[in-house]
Amino acid sequence: MFQAELYDGLSAKGKTVWVEVHESAILLTAESYRQSYQFKEIDVQAKLGQAKRIVDLPNGVRLEAANIDALEDAISSSSIGFWKALHYLENHLAWVMVSLVVTVFAGWMFLQHGVPKLAEYVAEATPPTMEKNLGEQVLKGLDHKLGYFKPSKTSKTRQLEIAAALKRLCQDNDCPEYTLNFRDGGVIGANAFALPGGIMVVTDGLVELAKSNDEIIAVLAHELGHVEKRHAFRQSIQGTLAGLMLAAITGDVSTLGSGLPAALMQMRYSREHELEADRFALASLQKSCLPPRAFAEILYRLQNQHPHAHGEEGEKKADKEEGAESYNPMSDMLSTHPNTMDRIKPFLEAEPQC
Repeated sequence: MFQAELYDGLSAKGKTVWVEVHESAILLTAESYRQSYQFKEIDVQAKLGQAKRIVDLPNGVRLEAANIDALEDAISSSSIGFWKALHYLENHLAWVMVSLVVTVFAGWMFLQHGVPKLAEYVAEATPPTMEKNLGEQVLKGLDHKLGYFKPSKTSKTRQLEIAAALKRLCQDNDCPEYTLNFRDGGVIGANAFALPGGIMVVTDGLVELAKSNDEIIAVLAHELGHVEKRHAFRQSIQGTLAGLMLAAITGDVSTLGSGLPAALMQMRYSREHELEADRFALASLQKSCLPPRAFAEILYRLQNQHPHAHGEEGEKKADKEEGAESYNPMSDMLSTHPNTMDRIKPFLEAEPQC
C-alpha cells in the first residue's frame, strides 16, 4: 500500500487516496471513495529525476506519488524494466557521456553512408518525369527568384554549333536524355553543371574560356556522366533527408525546402560521384575519337581560375609555376572533390582509340 494524490481530470485539485496493490489490480480508497483498476488499464510513466511518479488511469484520471515501487514490482513488465534501466543510465554522468558519443557517431555515420545509400534507392524509385519537373523548377528559381543567371550572350550560331557537336558525341555513345541550356553565369563565371532531370547548363564564361569545341564537349561529357547516374537528384534527396534529420532533432521544419535552388548551386558532388562522371567522360571521348587531353586542359584552366581551392599557398605557387598545380595533402583530404591532378592524369595518359 502507498499514498498518492488522485486527479480526476476535471479539477486541478487533487485528492489524497490510499493505493492497495493486489495480484492483478489496484484499489484506491479514501473517505466515501472506492475504485479499482486492472493492471492492463494502467500506464506507468517513466521516472524523471526526483519528480513525483505518475500513473495514468482510464478517462483522464491520474495518480501522483513519491514512490510506487510496490506497483512496479507487482506489474514487473519488460517496459517497466526498460524505463528503470534508462533512469539509471540518465543519472550516471559516465553513461550519459558514452550515450552522447555513440549518438553523435551513429548520426554522423548515417549521414555519411546511410543517407547516400537511401537517396540512391529513393532516386531509383522516383519516376523520371518527377525528377525533370524538379530540375525545371530549380532552373526557374535560378533564373528569376535568385537571379543567378541572365540570358546568354553567346551567339545562336555558336550555341547550335556546340549543341550539334554534343549530339555527334551521343551518336557514338549511349547518352542519357538531356536538355542543353546556355546562360550568362555572372558571378558564377566559367562553369557547366547538371540539374535533376538531365537539365544541363553552360555559362558564357566556359564558352569563352574554352580554346576549342572539344574542350566544351569534354566538360559536357563529364556532366552527362552526372546525368547518367542521377547525381544531382540524389544529392538533392540527400540534402532533404539530412534536413529531415535536423528538423527531427531541432523541431524546426519551416525552412526545410525553401533553399533547394541555392543549395544545388553550392552543391559539391562526392569524390565517388566526380570520378564516376570522369570515367563516363573518358570512355565517351575515346569512343567518339575526341582527344581526352581536351578535358585535362580545360579542367586545369578552370582550376587556375579558382586557386583558392587548395589554399593561399596554392594560389601563390600557381602564379609562380605555370603547368604545375600546388598540392596540399590536408586540403585534398578535406575537399569533397578529388585533387585536380589526380583527375586529369587518366585523361593525359589515355591512348587514342581511333
